[in-house]
Parts: sequence; structure tokens; C-alpha cells
Amino acid sequence: MSAAAPTAAATFSVPATFAAVCGTMSDGVQITRATATFLLNSPGRPPLKIASNGPGPIDAMVPSGSAQSSYVCLLLDAGVPLPIFAGLIGPQMPGYLAVGTVPSTSARPFPAGFALPQGCAFVAPPVVGTDSTVWSVDCGAQANHDARGTLGPALTQQGWISCAIGLGSMYVKKNDVMLGVTESSLAPGDYPRLTQAARVINPCT
Repeated sequence: MSAAAPTAAATFSVPATFAAVCGTMSDGVQITRATATFLLNSPGRPPLKIASNGPGPIDAMVPSGSAQSSYVCLLLDAGVPLPIFAGLIGPQMPGYLAVGTVPSTSARPFPAGFALPQGCAFVAPPVVGTDSTVWSVDCGAQANHDARGTLGPALTQQGWISCAIGLGSMYVKKNDVMLGVTESSLAPGDYPRLTQAARVINPCT
């Protein structure tokens, strides 16, 4: 087993597209290649439940003790019903966020012009297509029932202007960028989604 952050850089490379979350574990947790679940905590964000499910890129021991010693940044893959641990990233690696950074989640690519509120996290690598990029976000069980109500205030504060609100979706724009919010079906493994189009299209033209 390896200590958490110091040896991560020597173990694997961060993929071209990724989702990452950072936080602390209050108890010593062994993340191994065996199936397990654990909670990652960050102030202002509901505890995020993550699965270690089958072969992973590394094995790691997250130490117990102070909040500083148990602070980690993890890569996540899409999973059902939980996001899946996909790797441990250390300082100086893409996706790593220093303690106290808000929001305590990152992705590559990142939504242009929009930072998630601290209560939400990216839980799967973005799906990058020719015409759009889609991010899955988890804002907690209760907030996931109303992604538009959860993300709407942050969008407004960051200068996004509403274009349209439909059944289970909303569209906003800022300058020459368009962003859509789609509600989750609430089925296991399905999360609210952010979609950024390659260009401004209906209903924001």
C-alpha cells in the first residue's frame, strides 16, 4: 500500500478528460481493488458516497487523524448506483485542489464561465462530443430533485441570463456561451446534467 498524495504522481497519469472531488475522510479508509464504499466530506457539501468497484489504477491507504492528513483528491468514473473511485491525485497534478478551495471539485474540460456551487460535485468524466459537452453533477439527494432551483442562483450570480425553462430543463447564456441544465430522472446512477453547446443555438439565439 502507498501513502496517499505523495506517491500518486508516480503511479499513473491523469486522463485527458476527468472528474475529481476533494475532501476528507474522518476515519482511516483503505481504498483497494476489492469492492467497498466510503464517504468523502467537504464543508458545505453533502457527504459524497463513492464505490471502489473492481480493478482500479492504484491501491491507497487514506490515513486517519487530522483533517489535513486525511484530505484527498480523487478521480471518479461514472457508476451505478454510485460514482466509482478511479484514482488518487496529488499536489501538482491536474485536478488537485488545495485544502479550502471552493468548490472542492474539478473537471477537464470545465464548463466555460461557470463554477459549481460548493454543494455540488462532478461525479463522472465529461462526455465531449462534436456539438456539446455534458457533465454529470451531484448536489445531494434532496437538491438533485430540483437541479434548476439548486444551480439557478449560482448561474445568476455568475452573470448567466435565462433563455428558456422547459419540462425538466432550463437554458441560460452568457456572452457567446450557452448552458443547459437537465433534471435527473432520479434512477440509480442518473444525475442532473450540465450541457454546454459548441455554439449558441435555440432557444438562446
